[in-house]
Amino acid sequence: MSGQKGTIVELNPMDALGWIELDDGGRVRFGGTSLKSFAVNPSVGTRVEVHGIAPGYQGVPKAVMVTPLVGASEATEQPKAEPRRARKKTPWATFVREHPRWSDVAETCVPCARKAPRPTLPEHPLFAPWRRELCETAPTSVDLKVPHYLKPESFDPGPGDCFAHGSVAWLDEPRWPSCGVCARPLEMCVQISPAVLADFLPGGRGLAALFCFHCGVSMNSDPRVAHVRLVDPRHRVTGPKEWKSASSGWRRESQRVTPGSPATELAPASWYRFRSEITPDTASSGLFGFDAPELGGPFPKDFDPDLLDVEYDDWLAKQRGGARWGGARLGGVAGWDQADATPSCAHGEMPHLLDYEGGQFLDGALHVFSCRERVCELAFVAEF
Repeated sequence: MSGQKGTIVELNPMDALGWIELDDGGRVRFGGTSLKSFAVNPSVGTRVEVHGIAPGYQGVPKAVMVTPLVGASEATEQPKAEPRRARKKTPWATFVREHPRWSDVAETCVPCARKAPRPTLPEHPLFAPWRRELCETAPTSVDLKVPHYLKPESFDPGPGDCFAHGSVAWLDEPRWPSCGVCARPLEMCVQISPAVLADFLPGGRGLAALFCFHCGVSMNSDPRVAHVRLVDPRHRVTGPKEWKSASSGWRRESQRVTPGSPATELAPASWYRFRSEITPDTASSGLFGFDAPELGGPFPKDFDPDLLDVEYDDWLAKQRGGARWGGARLGGVAGWDQADATPSCAHGEMPHLLDYEGGQFLDGALHVFSCRERVCELAFVAEF
């Protein structure tokens, strides 16, 4: 799979975030999970190939996958990327016939008890074979509007409130949690009240998410670096008086989080691209995946196979009543920024429960997952 050639010009060795200067003069950002083809992280000056570019934080172009440039003279010798399987030319009619199922998107999300209107999409000659499935299986989510962290509003949260940031938490025990690695106090991210969470996880408990930004960048799914729990909000707990946030550099005030109405959410092409490595046989994986087959036509009128993902996302933009992103979201798909890293428990792959960004996770988000049987502890993956 050929990509755009370039050179790594900036790299933070602590979190593997950096910049690539492309040979055509452009620049793209990259994160650690885009470097899966490297046995060890590359260094500045390494020649690479960029496979896929997607909008990152605030629209900054970000590399989907980065591989060593085979045959290049490197400042530091890098292992060669494993060859990807050869693509074969597939007639469009054959592809449609061999891929009757669009995706498994509905199975990847915690379902919402409250129903939302099904999405309405206009007819499209290319995606017509899967339009009905797309509308029927679109997950339901609830947008959680988080005020901008540079515009704080005075707010003292109670046990029945949803809130983010600050030094207050409502927990099972009267103790502010600390990182299990460095022992620093964890930073409050977001707390969801039992009443709001009940549409997704009934049982009278809320959700609290606190995180250590000192250790969590390098250990982004280690349960020791966060306190992501279902809680009975019995105790009002405050953080240490002498405490400085590792992510923001100052102590933010608690901010009220406002839940929206349930709405359906259609996953973008980038989500299907990441998912393609898990479900390669679905139509969405075949069309948007890293190893998508070369389609041979004949195609519907005005269809450009080189702009398939753009065509799809433009089509989704025409739907009405879809979910909106306000800094956090219950339900729906995980808004992966770098790669699909869905965790598993004893009962299989865990469905997605919450995405939270809130100005604390840069390009990514804190993705929270629940056990399918509601038996195991919640799991999380943090992206930056």
